[in-house]
Amino acid sequence: MLTSERTCFRCGSGFTGTNTERVCPACRVPKAKKPINRSLSFRERQVIELVCKAKLNKEIAWELKLTEGTIKEYLNRIFRKVGCSNRTELAIWAITRQQAA
Repeated sequence: MLTSERTCFRCGSGFTGTNTERVCPACRVPKAKKPINRSLSFRERQVIELVCKAKLNKEIAWELKLTEGTIKEYLNRIFRKVGCSNRTELAIWAITRQQAA
């Protein structure tokens, strides 16, 4: 493989690399992810409450005056925060926490 002066596709800086390399070594290093804030917001708690009542995303969106896409984003964020992978696990998590309190 031939090495030549290349331009990084991400940052635009010059680097020496093979013809197959498109990104400089500095840009190949993965960026550190922001830590997840584990505390739930007021709106996230509202969404959880409505999930526990077996509401669909469309019904939750209508009740909270949001879009379905926003509800999906809230649910994905909630799943990451509490360590659940679906609505059923989330409802069980919420109910068991409610009984413990």
